[in-house]
Amino acid sequence: MFIKTKNALPILLGIMLFAQNVSFSQNYFITLSKDSIACKQINFFDTNAQGKMIDIEYINQNNETIRLKKKDVPEINLLCQDGAIYLRMPLKIKKTDGYYRYGKRMVKGKIIVDVYDDVQTSYRLKENFNGSYNAQGVMKESREGLYMRHVRMPNGTVYEVSGLKGIKALKYIRKYMFECEQYKKEYFSNPKYQTCTFEEAVSDYNRMCP
Repeated sequence: MFIKTKNALPILLGIMLFAQNVSFSQNYFITLSKDSIACKQINFFDTNAQGKMIDIEYINQNNETIRLKKKDVPEINLLCQDGAIYLRMPLKIKKTDGYYRYGKRMVKGKIIVDVYDDVQTSYRLKENFNGSYNAQGVMKESREGLYMRHVRMPNGTVYEVSGLKGIKALKYIRKYMFECEQYKKEYFSNPKYQTCTFEEAVSDYNRMCP
């Protein structure tokens, strides 16, 4: 590629501004009051047990490291860290102003999937009826914590698809996805969909049926 000297400076400045904007677009946060804060880098953020963000450190456009704690942290609705999106997910969809957790956007596109996963799985030897531990090494699985999966449809409706309470919503979502003949054909002909995750299936749908 050849660039004439008299045009080199404007082109170079344009490239620098473009690169700068791309960098900022990968790191920013948006408050509940719709303020958008561009950052060169978000070092970390932390929440308390109730889901409220209590600590965040980022580098602003002037290369200053900003650390905010507790009451100084604004009400952040969405945060983008190196392209990964974290956002407030209400514990009850119909009460958006109630308790919440910060989940991660797992699928982008026509159908959006956000997930909060705080479940921890542990294993221990299964106890016998008399309280002794099983000598054959039979293990018992224990799962503790909170898991939420919110699915946003193209019309703006949000469903919670996690656990037994998500079965009804899942049926509606599958019905909507099968309206796309290309995806429906692929789904019933490819054995992959017998074992793949929900997020993988939605990602494939978004790719086939944009």
